[in-house]
Amino acid sequence: MRLLVICSFALGVSLLAQDEAALQKNMKAIDAHAKVIRGLSARTGAEAAENAEKIGGLYGEMREFWAKRNVDDAVKASEDGKAAAMELASAAKAGDAEKGEAAFKALNGTCRGCHTAHRERLPDGTYKIK
Repeated sequence: MRLLVICSFALGVSLLAQDEAALQKNMKAIDAHAKVIRGLSARTGAEAAENAEKIGGLYGEMREFWAKRNVDDAVKASEDGKAAAMELASAAKAGDAEKGEAAFKALNGTCRGCHTAHRERLPDGTYKIK
């Protein structure tokens, strides 16, 4: 019985670590797509729309991570990030640079707030989820 408890605990810790690794991978992917958009002269066109849609999908996955942990503000930030990404994709497809820029600013804001609340910088310069 004791072995079963130990094995169950170890499996839980392992799954948690896998979830956190997936979250970090998604955040890095969001950053990569945002850098592409940031590098464009305008937040319009097919390249901006494609990258924004990918960001929206990644925010959907991040929402699930935080929902499993009942972290309401991070769930909301993920939902807001997805909404901003989809607004950016829509504006980019329509060629509306003003709406695209506003959506991109909103998107960046969701990252900053969640990082401040749920990420801790370690002495070696890396981060861990709080």
